[in-house]
Amino acid sequence: MILDQEYTENSIRTYTGKCFDIRKLDPDSICIEDIAHALAYTPRFGGHLEGFYSVAQHSFYVSDCLAGTNDELAGLLHDASEAYLGDMPSPFKKLMPCYKELEHNLSVVIAKKFGIKYPYSMYIKDADALLLSSEWNAFVMKKDLMCYWSPEKAKAMFLKRFNKLTNYDLRY
Repeated sequence: MILDQEYTENSIRTYTGKCFDIRKLDPDSICIEDIAHALAYTPRFGGHLEGFYSVAQHSFYVSDCLAGTNDELAGLLHDASEAYLGDMPSPFKKLMPCYKELEHNLSVVIAKKFGIKYPYSMYIKDADALLLSSEWNAFVMKKDLMCYWSPEKAKAMFLKRFNKLTNYDLRY
C-alpha cells in the first residue's frame, strides 16, 4: 500500500515517481521523462510482431518525417497520451468512446504543457499513416528494411529529439 496522499484509486505511479490521476489531468504530473520511458516500453501493433517495436521509435520516425516543419515536436508527441493510457490498436479505440474521450482530454493537456497545437495537423496524421504503412511493410510483410530498437535506444533517441527541438536540458 502506498501512503502518498497524492495517490488515489484513479492514479498510476510513473517511472519518475509521480502520481498521475486520470480524473485530474494535472499538467504537473506529466513529464517528458515519463513519456519517453513509457513509450519506449510500449509495443506497437498490440505487441503482435516478431520483434519489439516501440511507440517511442514510431514517434521518433513520425517526427523525422516532419523534420524542418513546425509540426516536428507535435509529431514526436502525437502518441504521448499512450504513456499514461497505454496503446490500443485503432480498430478497438473506435469501439470505445470513453477511451477516445480520455485520450482527447489528455492530449489537450499534454499539448498545452509542451506548447504544441492540438488537434494535430493533417501533416501529422499523414506522417502517422505513412509510418503505419511502412511499419506494416517492414515488420509484417518483410518488404522494407526497418530495424527494431531496444527500449533503451528508443528512449534515448526520443529524448535526444525532444532536447533538440525544445532546448530542454535533460540528462539521459
